[in-house]
Amino acid sequence: MMRPGQAATAAIADELRQVLATATGRPELAATTLDTPLFGDGVALDSLTGTLLLRQVRQRFGVDVAAEDLNLDALATLGTLATFVCDRVVSDRVVSDRAVNRGA
Repeated sequence: MMRPGQAATAAIADELRQVLATATGRPELAATTLDTPLFGDGVALDSLTGTLLLRQVRQRFGVDVAAEDLNLDALATLGTLATFVCDRVVSDRVVSDRAVNRGA
């Protein structure tokens, strides 16, 4: 059984797979595994498709990977990117929930 954080990361990874397939025009990337490298061997993103991916992540999840991860370590694999995004989304929701609860 998955913990809530794992389920959220899996859901984000599923959406990222679709983004990868669309951004690259390669439908087979919808089956990318979590340990697949995004650059080099694996998905083989180039700078253009990497930029498209980052833009989609910012639009869909509100996470600016390039601004928050200067070394771009989050882009090592699909799994590292999904975890990075999930951590930010969950953190933002917790902060937002606390602010709402204080105002109630």
